[in-house]
Parts: sequence; C-alpha cells; structure tokens
Amino acid sequence: MPLLKINDQEIEVAPGETVLRAALSRGIYIPYYCYHPALSIVGQCRMCLVEVKGAPKPLTACSTAVTSVPPDKKIDGKYDMVVDTRSEITRTAQRAVLEFLLLNHPLDCPICDQAGECELQRYSYEYGAPGSRFEFEKVHAPKRVELGPHVVFDVERCIKCTRCIRFCDEITRTGELTLSERGVHTRVDTFPGRKLDNPYSVCTVDICPVGALTSKEFRFKERVWFLSSASSVCPECARGCSVRFDTYKGEVLRLVPRANPEVNGPWMCDYGRLLSERLAGVPTKDRPGFRTDGGWRFHTYETFWPALAARLAESPLKGAAVLLSGRMTLEEMAAFALLSEKLLGSAPGTALNVAAGEDDALLVRRERRPNLAGARRMGIAVSAENPDVAALLRGRRAALVVREDPVGDAPPDRRGAVSDALRALDLLVVADSAFTATAELAHVFIPLAAWHEMEGTTVNFQGHLQKTARALMPPKHRRPFHDAVSAWLEACGEEAPPQGFPAWFARVKAALPELSGKTVRDLLPNGLQLEEVSP
Repeated sequence: MPLLKINDQEIEVAPGETVLRAALSRGIYIPYYCYHPALSIVGQCRMCLVEVKGAPKPLTACSTAVTSVPPDKKIDGKYDMVVDTRSEITRTAQRAVLEFLLLNHPLDCPICDQAGECELQRYSYEYGAPGSRFEFEKVHAPKRVELGPHVVFDVERCIKCTRCIRFCDEITRTGELTLSERGVHTRVDTFPGRKLDNPYSVCTVDICPVGALTSKEFRFKERVWFLSSASSVCPECARGCSVRFDTYKGEVLRLVPRANPEVNGPWMCDYGRLLSERLAGVPTKDRPGFRTDGGWRFHTYETFWPALAARLAESPLKGAAVLLSGRMTLEEMAAFALLSEKLLGSAPGTALNVAAGEDDALLVRRERRPNLAGARRMGIAVSAENPDVAALLRGRRAALVVREDPVGDAPPDRRGAVSDALRALDLLVVADSAFTATAELAHVFIPLAAWHEMEGTTVNFQGHLQKTARALMPPKHRRPFHDAVSAWLEACGEEAPPQGFPAWFARVKAALPELSGKTVRDLLPNGLQLEEVSP
C-alpha cells in the first residue's frame, strides 16, 4: 500500500485514494467547497490546494490520487507522496482562492439564511486574508430567483461549486440544472422550460456550502444559532431516514438529513422534510376526555384514568378490535403487549399497513409507516396494504385505535363505510397525538405525545434499529402511549412499569434478543462522517 506523509503523520492508504479523503480520515482538515463524498470529483473550487513535494505548483487534494512509485523514486527513501497542508505555499494558495471567490460576493451575512452554517464565512476567518484589495464596483446578479417550488436562488452568492448540478445529474438523475453564460457572468440555471421540482430538490440547499440556495419554507424564519436540535427518525415512510429536528420556541422549524450510510446517506425527500410545515395545521387536544351527549368533557391526566377504569368496568375492552400503527415506537408496542395481557384478554392487535404511491429508486417507500418492521419483530400482525378497516371491525362491539386515522386515511369510496363501522361500536377508544376524523367519532380520547415530542426506538424496512429523541416537550397531559399504559394499568389495580422511556426500553431489549447488552448510545448515528470533521 502507498505510504503518504501529511504534515508530520505517516499514513498508509489504499491505492488511488485521494489526498483529501486520506487527510480527513485521519482528522487532518483541508478546506473544500466543491467536493462532496456522495458526488463525483470535479476539482472546481480550488479551495483544497496543497503543497505536494516535487510538484511544480499546488495540487487539488480532492482530485490528486496517491499511488505507489518505484523504490528508486520514493521520497526520503520511503514515501510515495509528501503533502504539507500548513506551508506558506498552501496558505498563499488558500488566501488567493478565497480572495477570488469574494471579489463579487455581496457583504450580506447579516441577512443571509446561511449565516452560522456558511463555509465561506468560516473559511474567510480561518484561511482568508485580513482585508480586501478590491476597490471597484462588484458585479451584481439577480437575487430571489425561484428555481422551483421549494428553492430560492441568490445568484450573487453562488461560488459555482456545481454541487447542486451534480446532485441533479447523479443522484436524482433529473438533470434540471446547468451552468449558463461565461466568465464572471457564469451562473447556475435551469434548462429552458424546466424547474427544480424533483422529490429531493431541497437537498441542493443542504449541500450548498454558501447561502446561494435557500429553502423557501425555512427562509428568514430564524437564525440557526438560536435553534435547538435533536437527532431523530423521519416518520413519513418505512425508510425511516435519519434526520435532525431543529426547533425554536416550541415549534419545529425544519427537518434536515443526518448522514447515515446504512439508511439514507446524506439525503432525505422533500415530503419528509416538509413535515415541519404540515405540523402547523394538525388539530390537537391537550387533555384526555369522554364524548357525551352534550359534547366532549375533558379531564386532567390524574382524574382521567380512574374515570376510564370505571367506564371500562361497565364496558370492558376484552375481545375488542385493536388497530395499531407503525408510527408507534418499539416501547409503545411493548406497552400494548402488556396492556393486552392485563386488560384486553390478550387481544392480538393489527398494525395497519398504509401505503401510497410507489417506491422510488432512491429513498421513498410506498409503505408510509416507519416502524412496521418493528411491529413484526414485536410479534404484532401487520395487515395487507390499505386494508378494509370496516371489515376488520365487523362483528366487534368495541375497538382501540392507537396512532391511526382509519377514517382520514381511507379512500373516498370507503370513508363512509369506515365511519359507519366506527359509529356502530358500543365503545371506541382512540389514542393519538392529533385529534383526527377518527378521534371525533370516539367515545374516549387519549392525547399522546407526537413523534417529535418523545424518545423511542424504531426498526426500518431494512432492519436497522434507530433511536428517536425528544425535540420538544409536550404539554403536561400528552404523554407517550407507554406512559399512558402505565397510568391505565395502575388505575385498574394492575402492576405496571414506571413511566418513562428507560423502563420500557428495558422491556424492548428483553423482547428482542439482538438488543441484549446494548445501550441507547449504541443506536445513535453511526460514527463520524468525513464531512463532519472540523479543523
């Protein structure tokens, strides 16, 4: 294997490995813009220029491969290549590239959405010259250009790294973007008659190293340094993409992908990330309650459970139809298993397989629930795709529905039949984070914490276990279903685990042998990604 010396470190690398990747893998940071680990290498931005011993001029680390040389050509008798990332030649090249990139770049950091996450800001501080020598009027270009329904382009800020173009050519294979014009007027543009409107278009915003591409939905919402973040899992399909929820003042402002090579790589679809917009319109109830002839009567969490226990003493749920969801965590599924054993006469429960659209070639799955594979692992039956819920309820007098909306999710031609089947029940208990069309028909409603308001573990369709984190604190009377089960069992005089994620995670580990000896930390994102190495 070739022996590479970078600064004072000796590194054995695979033949053909680039200097940049070899350096990043050892924690030696070299600045770059156009390079991205999931895209082709173009050596376009020149920011990664380094001094290579024996080369007549600095070389781009992203495109310079390390290869073995004959013994008589080795440097100092042993090295195939010697690189210095801290020499004056390297520093001079970095300053020159930054000066070139900043010649016509607007000084609008105070109003730029990328401020705080901008590599141009960061590199200007770390590698740039202390001042500018430019004394002429900057060349101006269009601003606020709508490339598509979700992406806004500021041409003046663009450094022509072509990451967005390569993403559309190589990842989505939709090819909407290109470079047009020449020289200082070169700009990223869409082809005539086309828009940047593929299902992953906002990924171009994620990979833009400066503030040229911004998300229309997040644009000007909040400064990134004010955001609180939590690592989680996207709940919108069976892929279960690793994501980060960014929140501020009790509101989810955006979802962005976390690089996880085993699940979604560095990408996520637009539909999943726009969950932040859909959450704003979700109707909720913050207290549990009972529907009476005079309307809903809501309780505190403490008074509700004894009232529910008394109600169930008159109309028990034994033999009830139980409709569960792949939007339940493994801990909530474990809680259902205990509830079924203690109070439901061991009713098996069925997780509804809600499907829509088709699988695509990248990430999206037609199975629209993130944890149906987890349900199967927990011994819960999973229905056929888009089952006839009215048929599942036929002949039952009671039903428990957890985190599903059979009425709202039913096709228009079946919605009436599902509603009629639910209305015919003597007792309908609905537990959900939203007050859905199904919840409106319930006799008992139990408000639950939303996906982003609780901790939990999930299994995606490939079998990868992941951990979700609580991004926001839910209202006092909205809890995860496993906490509701603890309170429910206690009110009925049954022994129950204490409320909280740890106790129920222990039950999940007992049910799944592959989790034996593992901790929550083992389910966190896999390792350090190359692009996350800091200087």
